[in-house]
Amino acid sequence: MTTTRSLALILACVLAASQQGHAQCVDLVASLEDGQLMQSRIALVDRATPTEQIRILAYIFEIDQTGGLLLRHLVEAARRGVPVKLLVDGIGPEPHYPFEDELIVALHEVAPGMELRIFHPRSDLVEISHRMHDKLFLVGDTAVIGSTSIWDASFRSWLSERDLMVSGDAGQDASSLHAMYQHFALFWNSPEVVRPEPEKFLKVASPYRVSEGYATLDPARIRYWREWLLAPLDAAARKTDLAATDTPTASDTPDDPAAPPAAGADFDPAWMPIACDRLRYVHDWPDKRLPGTLQDMLQAFDTAQHEILIINPYLILVPELREALERKRREGVHVILVSASLASITQEFPAVGRAYADDLPGLVNAGIEVREYSDRENRMMHAKLVLIDGHRYYLGSFNFDSLSARLNTENGLWIDIPEDGLDPLQDSVAYFLRNSSSVSDASGRLLADPDARCRAAGCGGAWWWVTMLIRNFL
Repeated sequence: MTTTRSLALILACVLAASQQGHAQCVDLVASLEDGQLMQSRIALVDRATPTEQIRILAYIFEIDQTGGLLLRHLVEAARRGVPVKLLVDGIGPEPHYPFEDELIVALHEVAPGMELRIFHPRSDLVEISHRMHDKLFLVGDTAVIGSTSIWDASFRSWLSERDLMVSGDAGQDASSLHAMYQHFALFWNSPEVVRPEPEKFLKVASPYRVSEGYATLDPARIRYWREWLLAPLDAAARKTDLAATDTPTASDTPDDPAAPPAAGADFDPAWMPIACDRLRYVHDWPDKRLPGTLQDMLQAFDTAQHEILIINPYLILVPELREALERKRREGVHVILVSASLASITQEFPAVGRAYADDLPGLVNAGIEVREYSDRENRMMHAKLVLIDGHRYYLGSFNFDSLSARLNTENGLWIDIPEDGLDPLQDSVAYFLRNSSSVSDASGRLLADPDARCRAAGCGGAWWWVTMLIRNFL
């Protein structure tokens, strides 16, 4: 057991002993910064034993340097007897599923203890707009949640993320770990989920005939994946980007967070004990039924007395959210929105940048303080944080746009910090505020015309018409 976790557990025992009447449930929480995202996950996987479980919900799990490295560690864990279950969204942000059929077959061959399932496969066109946007990484009695997906954009400092590591007792109903395992089981066993059937292809040396009703696979490609999965980790880490040739290698980025650490790399986060009744894990149902994360967020805003701070890359507010924030502003609550910069949003998708620019005048006229994030590395801010009245936090996957509000499933953790209590997210909030600047002056006037900014960023011209047509899907 690591030193900081031992000290945190001692603090937790003191906290529990200070409670009167009955034993108090206490979880441990630690904030993860960008440079710790890969190290933390690999350390958890490498330390996992056959008596523990690895359970992962992933909106994105690309087989690039990041995903390839993590997949190899998961395979190694499965081969030493750790039960591994991986549920990946069927599309994520791209029009393809990252696990090709030959890779799925190879995984089944080399690590049969690793199970893979797909949420709404790309072939299910009816559900193509309903994605599993959740991010959950469970290993034994520890979880990682937040904004981070499994791909180079998050782990190689192209996006600025924020995650939380949570440790507790999944056997205690009051622990947030218990709720997280229940959430995983709900999705894993959902009718929205499909299990690939790689065993259909294992008894033949050549591709199945199309006339037999199965896909035609490439035996050479299966062998290629099999050899890669079984290669030593250091060799596999140097060859993880198999599909594209333009992905930067580890040497392209200084202090590369995706550089492969040694197996079982030591990772010692700054744990803080928090009473379980001050933690509340929230998530949508697989079918996005009501009430959901949108309703939960609206209820949280209703409780605000002094300040609402939202740190989120996408501020394309559905009417319910905008009305709630404007109402709280009229009641005297200070409302601060920290967005990704217009330039970075537009670079990702011009219509989203256009929609954000169109909304800016109305938000500022309503007395809402809007700020945009910018750092020296020119990264896009992708963290998803809410702070209410200086002590109540949300951290998770929820974006302030129509997709998260109406279509995609989301998850996150609410933390209520007691007065004078340890605060695992205080530094994160300070960082994003320090690296952001207001879009308006002291008199509440926009510093620059949104249309002019859009033209300069690349979301001008015809993008206004495109955005009007697809506004409800942004």
